Amino acid sequence: MDNRLLDVIKKVTANYGVDIFNNMQRTNAVMLDLAPGMVKERILARSFIEIDGYNQLKAAGKNYTLVKNKLIKTLTETFSIERAAAFWVTNVFAMALGLEAHVGADLDAYAQEGAGAKFPDIYSPVAIGKSHTVAVAADGTVFSHGSNEYFQCDVSNWRGIVSVAAGDHHTVGLKENGTVITAGSNNYDQCDVSSLSNVESIYAFPSDTICVKKDGTAVAAGRSRFNLSHFTGIKTIARFPEGLFGIRADGTVQTAFTDDAAPSEVSEESRWAARLTGVVQIISTYVNGSIVLRNDGRIYKMGMPDNYFAQWQDIVSIVDLADAFAVLRKDGTVRVLPFDRDQSRKSSKADSWNNIATIYGKYKRLVGLTIDGGLLAACTDMVWLLRNGSLDFVHAWYPIRRPEDG
Repeated sequence: MDNRLLDVIKKVTANYGVDIFNNMQRTNAVMLDLAPGMVKERILARSFIEIDGYNQLKAAGKNYTLVKNKLIKTLTETFSIERAAAFWVTNVFAMALGLEAHVGADLDAYAQEGAGAKFPDIYSPVAIGKSHTVAVAADGTVFSHGSNEYFQCDVSNWRGIVSVAAGDHHTVGLKENGTVITAGSNNYDQCDVSSLSNVESIYAFPSDTICVKKDGTAVAAGRSRFNLSHFTGIKTIARFPEGLFGIRADGTVQTAFTDDAAPSEVSEESRWAARLTGVVQIISTYVNGSIVLRNDGRIYKMGMPDNYFAQWQDIVSIVDLADAFAVLRKDGTVRVLPFDRDQSRKSSKADSWNNIATIYGKYKRLVGLTIDGGLLAACTDMVWLLRNGSLDFVHAWYPIRRPEDG
C-alpha cells in the first residue's frame, strides 16, 4: 500500500468538503486526477466510500473505535478484502479525520501488527463462571447468559465497564474509574469490594475475589482469606491449589497463602514457580499440576524437562479448561491440548479458528475474541453441552470490547 493516500484524502476533503464522498462518480474522478498511479489504493478507498465509511467515522467522532471495527468487518466479509488492507484503508480515513493516534506511522506495518494475537491484557472483556458467561460490549455495557440462581447475571444496568470476572456464583465488574461492582452470591463475602478504588485488574475464583491495584498491591475478599500484604509490582493473578500466584511486571512470581496456612503446606509447586523468570501466565490444577507460559512464547510444565512441550512455540496465551488446556498462537490460531503430551490430542471446534486476538477458558468452555470484536465458543465436554445447551449465544454478542481499546 502507498501511504500517500492519506495525503490525497486530506486534500480531497480540504478542496471539496466531506460531501464529495456522497457522490461516487465525482469522488472517483477527483481521486483519479490526484492519484492516477495508485490503482489498488483507489479501489480500496472506493469500497470504503461505498459502505458510507467516511460519514460513519465522522459521525462517531472520538467514539470511532466501535464503528471502525464494524467497517473493517464489512469490508472483509462483503467485499472479500484482506483484513490487513481493510484495516489499512479504514485507518487512512480515520487519520484524515484526526481520529487515529497513529498519524505518520507506517500503516502497512500497523495493519500487520493489528492482525495478530496479543499477549493477554490485564483487562478481561470475557468471563466464564461455573454456570454463566459474561462479556463487556464495546460501549461498556455487559452481556450475560446462563444460570441466574444467585442473581449473578443481573448486570444489565452496569455502565462504563472495562473488565469482568466470574466465580462460581458471582460476577465482578471493573469500571473505567477504577472502582468495582459485583452481582451474585455473597455467602463468603466475595462481593465485599465496593469500597475499593484505583483498581487495575480483577479476578474471581469459586468463592473469592482478588483485585490488583494500580500501585501493584493486591487485596482479597472471600472465604479463603488470602494474606497478600507482601505482594508488590503485581500485574496478574492465578490460583493454585494451596494459594495464589502473583505474576509481577518483571516476569517473576510471588506466592500467597491463607493466614492460617502452616509452613508444611507450602508446596513444591509454589517453590518451583517462585524460581521462574519471564512468566506471562500460569494455569494450575489439582490433578494436572502447573503449566507456565513464558515471554519466549513457549510453555513449560512443572516437574518436566524444558522440552516437554517443545513442539508448541509462538504461544501468546494459555487457558485451563479443566480436562485440557488451550493455547493461542501468534498467528491467531488456537489448539486444545492434553496436559500429558503422551495423550492423544482430541480434535476441537477451536482448531478451525483464526484471527483470534485473545482466548478465555474455564469449566470446559473456551471462548475466542476475534480481532474485530466478535466471539467464538467451543466446549470440550459433549455431556456438558447436552445438559446446558448450545454456546451459540456468544455469536450475538458483537462487538465486544477488545483489551487494546482501553
